[in-house]
Amino acid sequence: MAYPTSPTILPDHALLHLVRLEAEEQFILAVVATTASEALCPRCQYHSGSVHSRYTRRVADLPWAGWAVRLELHERRFFCQNKECLRRIFTERLPNVVAPYARRTTRLTDLFMLIGFALGGEAGKRLVDGMG
Repeated sequence: MAYPTSPTILPDHALLHLVRLEAEEQFILAVVATTASEALCPRCQYHSGSVHSRYTRRVADLPWAGWAVRLELHERRFFCQNKECLRRIFTERLPNVVAPYARRTTRLTDLFMLIGFALGGEAGKRLVDGMG
């Protein structure tokens, strides 16, 4: 687990740009967009800058001052430029932020694992509930 030396609301401020913050009734929504100009195809590792489309993905993140935080990630799909690759379209990967298909950030997953190993079942649940 490598975290930045100065606290930030973004899991990876080098890859993500904060578009806006919204306070909902029970959580804070951080709308973020990726900043890289190109992405690697996960199958052939070929660089591509040709954007196919965009989509929105919501994931849970670490709580902030007792408020639940959700990230609304504006990610992109790219065309794979490698003619020999079987994958024609792929979604940019953010390995330091969120795993593919995951519903929570890697840093929140890491925190849950630490709490689970340290406290276990009900005690861990009570701690997480108290944290927001």
